[in-house]
Amino acid sequence: METKDPYKVLGLARDASQDDIQQAHRKLVRKYHPDANSEGPRAEERFKEVQQAYEVLSDEKKRREYDEGLSTSARGSPERAHSSERSSRPRARAGGRTRVGTTYTSSGQVSCNRGPLFSLGYLLGVALVTLVVALLILLILDLN
Repeated sequence: METKDPYKVLGLARDASQDDIQQAHRKLVRKYHPDANSEGPRAEERFKEVQQAYEVLSDEKKRREYDEGLSTSARGSPERAHSSERSSRPRARAGGRTRVGTTYTSSGQVSCNRGPLFSLGYLLGVALVTLVVALLILLILDLN
C-alpha cells in the first residue's frame, strides 16, 4: 500500500495542533473501524491509512522528519515530492522514549504499547506478589 500524505488522510492543514490531530484521528477511527463499519474492505483499508497517518503526525520527531522531507523534495522536481511521500513510512526508533498508545493490527487485534516504565512497574509488582506469597508460606510452615 502506497503511503499517502498524512495531513490529507486526516483532513488537516500542515499547521494543525496535536489536539487537532488527535480529534481528527478519533473521529476517523470511529468512522472506519472494521468492527463498526459495514463498508467492508474499503473501510479497513481506509482505517489502516488513518492509523498510519496518525502514527506519523502524533510523534513530533516523525512529523518533523516528514515535513522536512516535503520541504526538501519540493525544491526538486514534482516527481521527487511524490517519492518522499512513499518513503515517509513510520520508522521504529532506536532508543529514546517509547510512545504510549494503542496500535491496531491488520487482523483487527489491539496492541497496547504502554512504555518501558509500565513494563518495569509490572515486573516489580509480580516480584512483590511472589515475595509476599513466599513469606506467607514460610510463616504458615513456621507456625506448624
